[in-house]
Amino acid sequence: MSVGTRGHEETALTFSHADVDSDMHRPARRRFLQAGAATVAGTFAATFAATLAGTGCATRPEPAAMRATRIRSSASDGVELAVFESGNPNGRPVIFIHGFAQSHESWSKQMSAPELQQLRLISFDLRGHGDSGKPLVKEAYHENVRWAEDVRSVIRATGARKPAIVTWSYGGRVVNDYLTAFGDGEIGSLNYVAATSTSAPFGQGRQARLMVPMMSNDAMEAEKGTEAFLRACFSRPPTAAELAEMERFNAKTPVAVRKLLAGRPAAYDDTLRAIRVPMLVTHGREDQISAVAMSEYTHKLVPHSTLSIYEGIGHGTFFEDPARFNAELLALMAKHAA
Repeated sequence: MSVGTRGHEETALTFSHADVDSDMHRPARRRFLQAGAATVAGTFAATFAATLAGTGCATRPEPAAMRATRIRSSASDGVELAVFESGNPNGRPVIFIHGFAQSHESWSKQMSAPELQQLRLISFDLRGHGDSGKPLVKEAYHENVRWAEDVRSVIRATGARKPAIVTWSYGGRVVNDYLTAFGDGEIGSLNYVAATSTSAPFGQGRQARLMVPMMSNDAMEAEKGTEAFLRACFSRPPTAAELAEMERFNAKTPVAVRKLLAGRPAAYDDTLRAIRVPMLVTHGREDQISAVAMSEYTHKLVPHSTLSIYEGIGHGTFFEDPARFNAELLALMAKHAA
């Protein structure tokens, strides 16, 4: 998810960072920030079960178990990244990159999808998120090369040769940082999903300001803000169980990190113009977080890309319409650079 326009950044940055450490001793804050300390295996099982219950597909064959590893980024701070895999270990690799305050669990309907198990499915928690390391210094999040090194570290540590990269919302910044630093020579294809390509105001949805209360020092306000933001992400709402899971893994991104994510520029026009690999640009027509204009802008800068608009769908295309999303991913892989 995106933290974007100058106006939104300035509002978000009015919150003070100085009192974060003392605030974390408050019981409510501690419960909020430490929610969801379940094991990786238990987390995946619960998410998968909730997904099946919500789709009425409980009789489908269960996919291979999630494989979890940890790597150390080659970035200057060597932050530890939590990496997760499912599918065919020898299949063509796909790397999924989540958005603001999310985690690898955002991709449950891809990582567990039977129709995608022929692929090697890789997801990871961005720095500051999920089970990855959480440095609390500004430069850890505002030096673009660190994000670039994180992505390259995942590619190389997993041995993923020419992976497809699927990136959502704020994750667009991360992939653009990678492409700016290293180009697309090691990438097979790209799927930008409501992915941030500019911080210009036209790219922001009408509910993007819901990210601001997520950065509140008041634990209850931050928790309520997270719920409101998550609800605004979907035109087809998740079930109560699915929403509870999302709230749990969102809570793994501390308020201090959320604040540090705000305010860095998104100047990627030249980077996008240089993309040569097959590219799919996906966006929900009813997206309230990132405007469709964001993906239209990306498509304009990468004219060989394919623009896929989902009518009646919000910010979470891959969650709201996984059948279409997964089919389009397989189609992208068919023309994926070998």
